[in-house]
Amino acid sequence: MRRERRQRLKPHGIVIAALAATGVLAAVQGGAAMGRQAAAGAGRPVTFEAQEIKRDFGVGYAVAIADVNADGKPDIVAINGTQLVWFENPSWTEHVVLDGQTPKDNVAIAPHDIDGDGRLDIALGSGWNPRDTQGGGTLHWVRQPARAGEPWQLHEIGSEPTLHRIRWGRVDGSGKPMLLVGPLHGRGTSPPDFQGAGARLLAFRIPDDAVKGEWKAEVVDDIFHAMHNFELVDLPGHPHQTVITASKEGVHAYRRQDSGTWRRTKIGDGAPGEIRLGRIDGRAVIATIEPWHGTSVVLFLEPKQGAPAGTLWERVVIEDQLIWGHALAWADMDGDGTQELVVGWRDKPGGIAVYDIDSNGRVERKTVVENQRMATEDMTAADLDGDGRPEIIASGRRTQNVIIYWNR
Repeated sequence: MRRERRQRLKPHGIVIAALAATGVLAAVQGGAAMGRQAAAGAGRPVTFEAQEIKRDFGVGYAVAIADVNADGKPDIVAINGTQLVWFENPSWTEHVVLDGQTPKDNVAIAPHDIDGDGRLDIALGSGWNPRDTQGGGTLHWVRQPARAGEPWQLHEIGSEPTLHRIRWGRVDGSGKPMLLVGPLHGRGTSPPDFQGAGARLLAFRIPDDAVKGEWKAEVVDDIFHAMHNFELVDLPGHPHQTVITASKEGVHAYRRQDSGTWRRTKIGDGAPGEIRLGRIDGRAVIATIEPWHGTSVVLFLEPKQGAPAGTLWERVVIEDQLIWGHALAWADMDGDGTQELVVGWRDKPGGIAVYDIDSNGRVERKTVVENQRMATEDMTAADLDGDGRPEIIASGRRTQNVIIYWNR
């Protein structure tokens, strides 16, 4: 969507249709997003088609993209309360990896070749109970077998009460990523405010023998309350990845020092829950949902060149009408060379929208992709068919499904 257009544009809908051959999702009816044929990029129309690849899945706590069977095609990995599954590209055949072997509920996944054997493995957070701040929160990894069809092997890593999010990050020069683990609440805290000890953001190092060795953890920090999410990002001028966090204390960045300590820098004020970093016209932009499970989409714009050291990123609210906002992704949806922001929410009735934003944080167009069939619990974006256009992949809470929104 062309950068020279700076006026605020009216929302448009995207056609959402079933794929006749393999989809089971009917076209959205009555009040749903319909009929967008808007100019995008070099005048090319943008259309999304919805293919529900799984229904009656249970709560889809997390969804991720990874080439599980090493055939060069990105597959979809997903979890519900008791299962870990992957859907094979392009048939989207479901393969059940685990079913009932971990404490309920499964809540977080992070694919990676953990043991270095060339086959993708999956880290898994389970035992999700946000009110149990004394126990639970189990952390595992699941080893892929050498032969397809054989059972995957479940191994334990550790535990942390209210474990909520896990991500791999190359945060030092060791050559191996560390597994970052974020609980929602601090140990021993109580509802409704969960005041007291902060949530411990942890970094686990893969041992030399990932199966038999001890996974040792560093405490990155423990100041946060309601730390709902975090992300690993690459920033110019820094050789290793940076951790950015969303919590009641605001937006912070962490970098691991050569000494093994972690340096904290505050980026912005507020009390966000979700967090993702994108780039618009070369400028870094952090998107958040505020508060956690909240109503607002808030951007933090990277300070311009020459700003004094320690300058907080500019805070811009672009949306304040969400109900249970719960997922974010950045991707160049229209081929114009810059990223758009994808936002998912999970209540009344739930949905997904794409925001075309300029580098000053102004919304040029809001496009409703879905507002009936997906109560978005988690979401990501990736090019699944190799046509250069990213799809939206979402898993639902109340709708209990997994849907691919094909970017046509």
